[in-house]
Amino acid sequence: MAEGTATPETEGSTDTEVPAVTEIPPELAKTAQAANWSEEFVLELLSQGAAPADLTRYMVSGVTEEQVRQFMASQGGDGSGQGGMELALEWMDVPTEWGIRAKPTAHGLTIDAINVGKYGDVPDVWEYHSEMPRGAIPIPGVESMGYTIYEKQELWADNAGALYEEAIQRRWGPATDVDWENIKPLPDDLERAICQICTHFSEKAQLEADILAGWEPELSYGYHEIKLYLSTTIFEGARHSELFRKRALSNGGGLGLQSPGWGFRSVTDSRNFTEMVAVQMVLQDSFTLTQYQYCERYAPSAAEKRMFRMAMQDKARHIAYGIAHLKYVLLHKADRRQELERYLDKGESLLVADDKDTATREAFAILFVGSQEKIQEGLQTYEEMRERQVQQYLARLRWATLEREATIFPGLRKYVQDQDEAAAAPSMTGRMAAVNPV
Repeated sequence: MAEGTATPETEGSTDTEVPAVTEIPPELAKTAQAANWSEEFVLELLSQGAAPADLTRYMVSGVTEEQVRQFMASQGGDGSGQGGMELALEWMDVPTEWGIRAKPTAHGLTIDAINVGKYGDVPDVWEYHSEMPRGAIPIPGVESMGYTIYEKQELWADNAGALYEEAIQRRWGPATDVDWENIKPLPDDLERAICQICTHFSEKAQLEADILAGWEPELSYGYHEIKLYLSTTIFEGARHSELFRKRALSNGGGLGLQSPGWGFRSVTDSRNFTEMVAVQMVLQDSFTLTQYQYCERYAPSAAEKRMFRMAMQDKARHIAYGIAHLKYVLLHKADRRQELERYLDKGESLLVADDKDTATREAFAILFVGSQEKIQEGLQTYEEMRERQVQQYLARLRWATLEREATIFPGLRKYVQDQDEAAAAPSMTGRMAAVNPV
């Protein structure tokens, strides 16, 4: 019979038998020897149809011969994937709270709305070191994921779930939500001032994103509300960095001078999460929000005003989380009050050192009056802004049950008014008062 002629027994058959392999390609043999795979085992795999390129990849990746044998045994000799095991379906008997439904609210099925039954029980200490979600049933032997923060008082804020929902429902994008086409040409001194301010803001925002991203993997899964909200602040830091960089490059100016970075050190040097929150999300962000407010007031175009308004709503959420966390700590761990004061001492001192950055201070002054010729008048407005920064910061700390008027860093003390005088002082604009999260 001619070669290739079909017979009744083979016609229509799709089964093909892989011929036995008796020789290993030289390069594969060399790789197998380096990976301690036996020649007999490699020949066996090749005879079963394994591709040399796949085997090489496994060997180079560090997969051992024993691991491959175990995997093959678990799959069973017939390729069914059953491995000889009987179905048990034991996972269907875990003690879930069957029948309890999470119900949507007026704002949809929110993070807080799904905290029903045991799933809403937030423990003071999370005892699991894996990525197990809160409310799931643990199994023994799961490896630790290396989280370091397991105490509720070290990260908790009651408003985190609501802040997360607001953050994702009020998304905006610098590329399309700013009317870049209608930012008008400006005098050189005013354009340079705005570009210097945007350089300062972009740098601060990128640092905040980097710092918060470093803390995200440290938070254990028992407090997913905090992990979820922190992820939005990381994104918002990146978005603000993008926003202000785009403004600096969109109108013919460009980036200005780098900041001295003294204030950054108090954030990067934070040794625990609460210290970072106190310095970054209460102190630094509080001062930054006031700067956004003043920039929105004095911005030369509607597009730039909108740019600062959008940044303001994000920054207000950061502060709202920060002060809620400080309040939770002080109400549940009163012995940490002096510790928090020391964090703020360091943060305030370095923030004052940053104010010696004449480039950014003078840039603000020019923006406030519109030209270099009236810069002295602008510096008076800068001092007004500085006073408002301190007053808003102290008011937020009071809400968190931390009185700091008498202990604030000396370089800021001249801005501390009598509380009755501060309460009677009119707000700069109703809009600016509205974004104050306290």
